[in-house]
Amino acid sequence: MDFAAYFLAQYPSLPRLERSRMNQVPAIVNRPDGSRIAWRSTGQAEGPTIAFSNSLGANWSMWDAVVEALAEDYRILNYDTRGHGRSEAGSATATLADLAADLFAVMDAAEVERCDLVGLSLGGMTGLHAALRHPERIRRLVACNCRAQVDESGFKAWEDRIAALRAGGVKLLVRPTIERWFSGAFQAAQPQMMEQVRAMIAGNSERGYEACVRAIQGLNLQAELPHIALPVLYVAGAQDLGAPAAEMQRMAELTPGSRCEVLDPCGHIASMERSADLIGLLRGFLRGD
Repeated sequence: MDFAAYFLAQYPSLPRLERSRMNQVPAIVNRPDGSRIAWRSTGQAEGPTIAFSNSLGANWSMWDAVVEALAEDYRILNYDTRGHGRSEAGSATATLADLAADLFAVMDAAEVERCDLVGLSLGGMTGLHAALRHPERIRRLVACNCRAQVDESGFKAWEDRIAALRAGGVKLLVRPTIERWFSGAFQAAQPQMMEQVRAMIAGNSERGYEACVRAIQGLNLQAELPHIALPVLYVAGAQDLGAPAAEMQRMAELTPGSRCEVLDPCGHIASMERSADLIGLLRGFLRGD
């Protein structure tokens, strides 16, 4: 059972899209450094556009439940971050500017000048960079389960993860990643979902994973948050150790006109663990509530 099917089984009253519309063959955008970014457009062709940016270690399927609920009213742009899912990384080095440029290249290919952006973890960091450097491309930003800066200890922790990656490949990171993402209780309650998550993490490339870790290591946007000039909704998980709720609330305090919603209980991947609640928050925020 995929994420969308699981969600619909839990919430059968939600309208479904025709399955053919959700399984569109992805298009490819070629980037100057040799990266190849896979993307797709679903939902309402004439509706307002929402782009979704995934976390490190994931692909666009992490948004399936959210996308299926929102695609009745919006045009949806999904893309896989370089080196993840169906996308390829040109090298093992990247910056947040590179990742934001990948997003803009997808938007250009889809003929979207400006859109709402929803990002989680690395996707949220990419969104913050995009909102600060190119606010003309983003109408509203939803930044979920993310940080705005990496301190010295965090930088070292990422170096340790790269060492583990080089020693044992992406498969060695599957179990610790799941432990960081979800509580033991949620893992036990959703064994089918966890099997798909394992496959999703293991399916990413080592080069792409390292490239995105390097982008995260360069994260240093906290002091710039007061300069964001577009609406921002931060979404935190009360049990998220990777992006603690208190830190995200501080980010909201620094960002003019923004707010932070804390989901409890929730770990690091709100789009899977609390998809129905996230959908409700997105609907309200995107309407301007």
